[in-house]
Amino acid sequence: MFNGVTMFQLYLQGEGAQTPAQFMPMPLYLATIVVLVLISGNPTWIRTNMPASLGRPLYPT
Repeated sequence: MFNGVTMFQLYLQGEGAQTPAQFMPMPLYLATIVVLVLISGNPTWIRTNMPASLGRPLYPT
C-alpha cells in the first residue's frame, strides 16, 4: 500500500501537478496515520499479537 502511495506521488510529479513540493510526500504520512488508527481500533487484534512477555520483569541469569 505504501509503495502504491509513493508511486502515485511520483506519477503526479511526472504529470506536472501544480502543487508545492512540500505537499507531495504528504499522502505517504497520511496513509501511515490511517493504517495505525485502523490497527489500534481493534482490541482483539492487539491482544492476539501482543508479545507474551509484555509487562513481565526481566531476571537475567
